[in-house]
Amino acid sequence: MPAPESEFRSDLAKTPLAEVLETVRRYRVPGVITVTRQGMEKRIFVWHGDVIFATSSDRFDSLGHYLLKCGMMSEDQFVESSRRLIASAGTKRLGDILIEMRLMDAARLRAIVLEQVTAIVSELFEWDEGEVTFKVGEYRTDELIKLSIPSRHLIHQGVKGIRDVRRLVSILGPSWTVFVPAYSAAEIGDVGLTPSEAAYLGLVDGLKTLRELVSAGPGEAAHNAKLVYAFYVLKLVVRRETGAGRIKKLQWKSAGSGYRPGE
Repeated sequence: MPAPESEFRSDLAKTPLAEVLETVRRYRVPGVITVTRQGMEKRIFVWHGDVIFATSSDRFDSLGHYLLKCGMMSEDQFVESSRRLIASAGTKRLGDILIEMRLMDAARLRAIVLEQVTAIVSELFEWDEGEVTFKVGEYRTDELIKLSIPSRHLIHQGVKGIRDVRRLVSILGPSWTVFVPAYSAAEIGDVGLTPSEAAYLGLVDGLKTLRELVSAGPGEAAHNAKLVYAFYVLKLVVRRETGAGRIKKLQWKSAGSGYRPGE
């Protein structure tokens, strides 16, 4: 008798995708993260901490539309590949047909699917509402092009792409919040930090406040705040509170322009 599956539910309004994905990565169990919103469903397949595939019910996320949008396929090729896919009656995947049409080889197909999967997951970091389900257990992967994308790298890149920083700052805490480093150099190789980001991480010393950190980073304050949030979610830094008297709260310019430290 097979073991029962475990299922966990949450809501993006309470727990952003970055935190969901990091929790799943930390426990290193295989399963599927399903995110639904307004009738749309996206699924992230996870295997021992890595993302191996992602799917979307939005047809514009499909491989064919992705190739068309990126200029890697003409309209005529799109129509012909779609015709062949329908004619196969489910016996072939679009990737197989693209190879048959000599539009690409297997190595190129894998590279493109990697880009497509990354794009599907990255969009979810922008969602601030939606139901999240993580189902633990084995699943069929024989029909998937199995990738191996480090979840921490996806989290880092996904957080940097978030446009509205206000929610992230509210999670980090007030401007006087202090962060303490909680990593070793050997533990951050899969995050994919740039040299300037690694240097910025080194500024977290248990003394600087959030206000001071976002003022000292490699980019504008909003960009720096996203980096601090990524560090926090990835457990590279941990938070501790200090006295609030000498620091004012962060103040926002507008919804579209980020924020500036309190004056």
